[in-house]
Amino acid sequence: MPDFLTEILAPGNWPTFVFVAARVGGLMLVAPLWSMTALTQTARAAIVVLLAILLLPLTPRAAVPEQIVQVPVALAMEVLIGLAIGLTAAVIVQGVALAGEVVSLQMGLSLAPALSPMMHEQPSGVGQMQSLLAMVIYLGVGGHLVMIQGLAYSFRLLPPGAPLALETGGGAASGLMGILFQTGLRAAAPVMVALLLTNIAMAILSRAVPQLNTMMVALPLSIGVGLVMMGAALPFMTASIGRWMQTLPDSVASIVQSFRASSVGG
Repeated sequence: MPDFLTEILAPGNWPTFVFVAARVGGLMLVAPLWSMTALTQTARAAIVVLLAILLLPLTPRAAVPEQIVQVPVALAMEVLIGLAIGLTAAVIVQGVALAGEVVSLQMGLSLAPALSPMMHEQPSGVGQMQSLLAMVIYLGVGGHLVMIQGLAYSFRLLPPGAPLALETGGGAASGLMGILFQTGLRAAAPVMVALLLTNIAMAILSRAVPQLNTMMVALPLSIGVGLVMMGAALPFMTASIGRWMQTLPDSVASIVQSFRASSVGG
């Protein structure tokens, strides 16, 4: 076995390795790409172990609690930090997917699962398409690597087992839920406004021409207008998602610093 690997896996480093693996595991639960169900549990566990070994030389020695009953709490705090780092990117991807589901509902495409002849397979919707678009941009700007860099940064700023400022950190992590809905609203706004104007126009037209069967016209018209607006807004939405993804390093640094207790040294 190489000397550097023997030094890393020395018994004195085992507690630190466990803490590092716990934080990496928290990231793997929610971070885009790393949390994909396409990755088997065995593959995900192997990635956690590999990343923990690679990050171990960069990590200060863990402060192991003196009481054995405090160890699960300390490990849970490490998982919490990993979850918070992963959520900085997950809220953007899921926000775009949420926008697609809202648009699909307004267009009437949500009837597709109920009318599908394949009961065991749900047809792909707008939300899945937009989620894949956000994932492609996320990978294109190297967001999956930003998550790993954020982990390495967190180990320097927040050594394993160090006290955490849960009040400020929890508040910052809760604020990510607001970013989720904000991202979804911005991504869905063009199509939502176009469909709202279409519904208003149909309401006026039904008053002006009572003989018109608006129920038969409204559904295909809403789907058509929605698809046209989705295509027209796609370049602008792609640019917006790219800008959101480029702010990931600052978001990760902010969320990590929010967990930093004042007593922890720099």
